[in-house]
Amino acid sequence: MILRAAALLPLLLLAACGGSTPADEGPPPDKRLELANQAGTRALAVNRTADAIKQYRAALAVAYERDDAAAIGDVGYNLAVAELRSGAAADAARTARQIRAELERRRQAPPAELILVQAAAAYRLGAADEALAAAGEVLARAPAPEIATRAHYIRGAVLADRGDAQGLAQALAAIPPSTKPDQEGDRLELAGRAAVLAGTNDQAARDFEQAADQRRLALDYRGMARALSLAGDAVLRQGRTDDAAVLFLRAGRSALLQGDAATGKTLLDRADQLARQSGDPGVRAEVERVRKMSAPRS
Repeated sequence: MILRAAALLPLLLLAACGGSTPADEGPPPDKRLELANQAGTRALAVNRTADAIKQYRAALAVAYERDDAAAIGDVGYNLAVAELRSGAAADAARTARQIRAELERRRQAPPAELILVQAAAAYRLGAADEALAAAGEVLARAPAPEIATRAHYIRGAVLADRGDAQGLAQALAAIPPSTKPDQEGDRLELAGRAAVLAGTNDQAARDFEQAADQRRLALDYRGMARALSLAGDAVLRQGRTDDAAVLFLRAGRSALLQGDAATGKTLLDRADQLARQSGDPGVRAEVERVRKMSAPRS
């Protein structure tokens, strides 16, 4: 049996195994499928997303070859998560739609986790209505708590973008404090967004920086960079130009090193501009160093 090996990043990361079935209990597993899925899970666990995607695609091809609906659903979900984690939101959305359509053709309900990936990908692509609808569909199924809290986070993020303080407060209230860094990062980020809407930017900055710490612990470096940039916006609204420059530098450097050149450049440009205003040569020098380090070599 193929188990779901990944979750949503910062979406959940559910531990996976290929399962070892004794020879006298049921049919033998397809080793090609099992080994590729396991390899993808191991790669994803250490943030080697390109390797994970390659292995999950190989496993998914075997699942289709076997015409195995359960494996198609599980491995397709894993692939969509790996694509989302790599920053390829459009690929993740496409994979989620394809797997969902395949299951629905078989009169099988797609799992809540798959719809959650669809919601997360839609949000990252700026399709707010789709993200909100998919998150609502997940919550309507009364899923496991870790799935529900992630859906509440996506819903809260959309409502925060729309300036809906009441809806954001409801989403935030549905995410309790947790020792799990991914869930606590979600909670703190929504708390920071609520503080922004309330005009308490000092509290927002603290919440966002703590959220960045939790994202780091969860190995969600894209989420960490996002939280740092949100903190930068919050301190900038307080007039702390020098502190904002440092936060944008940290966020942009991380994004660039993750391979997200567009986001990295935008954030480093902001850091450089603010460092010019505050007269901080150290930040400007570091921005220039990072730019040179990441520039393609001729």
